Amino acid sequence: MSDEAVGPKKRPMKLIILIVAALVVLGAGGVGAKWFLKRRAAAKAAAAEQLKAQPQEGPALEGSTQGEEDSEDCGDSGEKKEGGGHGGAEASPVMVLTRTVNLTGPRRNAFLRCELNILFCDVELGKLVAGDKPSAEKSLIQSIALGTLSGKTVEEASDAESREALRKEIRDKLNDQFKPHPLKAGEKEDPKHKKSKRPIKSVLIVDWAIQQ
Repeated sequence: MSDEAVGPKKRPMKLIILIVAALVVLGAGGVGAKWFLKRRAAAKAAAAEQLKAQPQEGPALEGSTQGEEDSEDCGDSGEKKEGGGHGGAEASPVMVLTRTVNLTGPRRNAFLRCELNILFCDVELGKLVAGDKPSAEKSLIQSIALGTLSGKTVEEASDAESREALRKEIRDKLNDQFKPHPLKAGEKEDPKHKKSKRPIKSVLIVDWAIQQ
């Protein structure tokens, strides 16, 4: 058999081998591309999960409970309705407390004259102390407020941040004093006379003057 006869047979075989090799390479490339895309997607998903798990910084997100303890809203506990529950919310009483206290500092004759308005979530407690009639609850509120105001320096009374902290301190002390006692064993709470866990809604500073 001549070389001319063998040559044409070898050429188709080489062509077939080249085609098969090309298909194998393309197939391997496709598998590699799919594997790479899967790995990339998995890495993105892991990064997203890690970002969600990190604590949020900056302002609290909507619906967050951050700052809830410092809220000055009564919520739905402890407030009664007018007319047996058919009207709007009953107006909260306001206790007006005016005090003049000595301030500590280089000058002996330094005084703080202030007026505090105390707002109540517990309407019944507010009624007991908002009027002119003396009551044990009223005397207790006056004593707590006076004790918190006393002993402050002129610098503390002049600082806006210290004044805000003092306002919240009085509110928190009053809430701690008048919060409802835990129910005893077997005792059930009367839903008609449910007491607010935070009887004092807010303490507002209406007047604040330093005399030296």
